[in-house]
Amino acid sequence: MKKYTKSRSIHPCRLEKNDLLELIKIAKETFPTSDSKEDFVISTNLPDIHISSNSIEEFLKHEELPDKFNRLSLTIIGWSENREIDKSVRMTFYDNYINLDVDGIQQTWVLGKDSQITDFLKKKRPRFWALHKVFPFITGIITLVSLSALVSFIKAKVMIYSVSTALFLIAWIFATVFYFSGTFLPYTQIILTTRKPLFTKENITIIIAVLSLIISIIGGVIIPLLK
Repeated sequence: MKKYTKSRSIHPCRLEKNDLLELIKIAKETFPTSDSKEDFVISTNLPDIHISSNSIEEFLKHEELPDKFNRLSLTIIGWSENREIDKSVRMTFYDNYINLDVDGIQQTWVLGKDSQITDFLKKKRPRFWALHKVFPFITGIITLVSLSALVSFIKAKVMIYSVSTALFLIAWIFATVFYFSGTFLPYTQIILTTRKPLFTKENITIIIAVLSLIISIIGGVIIPLLK
């Protein structure tokens, strides 16, 4: 049986509970009703827990699910009258990537289903999604500039600006670590409950970085210009 496949990487996404339900509804459209529970599987494999269910309702009932997470897998399978798999949709959400695979014996169905899902997910991009393309380059430049400024302040024996620049550099290094671990500017956000504490470690890091940067700019740029 000849099959067509459309595979692609998806841009960053932020999905709340209703968005997740809508995504599953879109993905399952045109699939025949199945008596086999295994034709739909949703699962998450977090560092401290693994949950797998054959319906979104059962999945959401698990009390162990955190309010938000960034790892999710969806698999939907459709069968022909001859009991052969004739279509499928697979999605993998992870810390730093999202993959979509659509297979089917009809090319028009494959292209249409791929378009349906990607069009929906385009509307769910977080506001900062474009930063993912440039952040690895920006963080390298900012780190080098900060190191250079720190050396200059130390040589000039300007203690307050040396300390503020060092704090900024340390905070930025933490922000970079959080970025690559998926907690700062997260690539995938699946939010079941919107409760979020104001003072997370990522927010505190950014506050320290911003305040330190302001002090360094005032001391290294503005004050010298006023003299």
